Amino acid sequence: MEDAGIKPEGKDSTLLAAIPYILGLVVGILIYLIAKEDKYARYHALQSVVFGLAFSVVFGAIAIVGFVIYIPIFLATFGLANFVVIPLFLLFGLGTFVLNLYFAYSAYQGKAFMLPYLGKFTKEHLE
Repeated sequence: MEDAGIKPEGKDSTLLAAIPYILGLVVGILIYLIAKEDKYARYHALQSVVFGLAFSVVFGAIAIVGFVIYIPIFLATFGLANFVVIPLFLLFGLGTFVLNLYFAYSAYQGKAFMLPYLGKFTKEHLE
């Protein structure tokens, strides 16, 4: 991941930057709106919101496709789909949770990383 070139202003700044990755969209929006003077916290808050929205769109698309696939398989095999579709949803959710923990850890360590595509968008809309 590319460096955004934004430095934290203190320990509070790194904590404010890490929290939105763990607590989600609403907290990210609140920190973005409240931390007016802290560019590092605002950057990570906005990036976490953009990531959360992108995740929601992708997860929604996967859910729709999974549902369309799930119904015929379920009707034909009486439950085999439960062993395919549901674990895929769980794996996707777990992977996203682990990614968010890693992002929070990196933000807390003072790294202003740019997520591919999303980070550039975030940095452009921060200023």
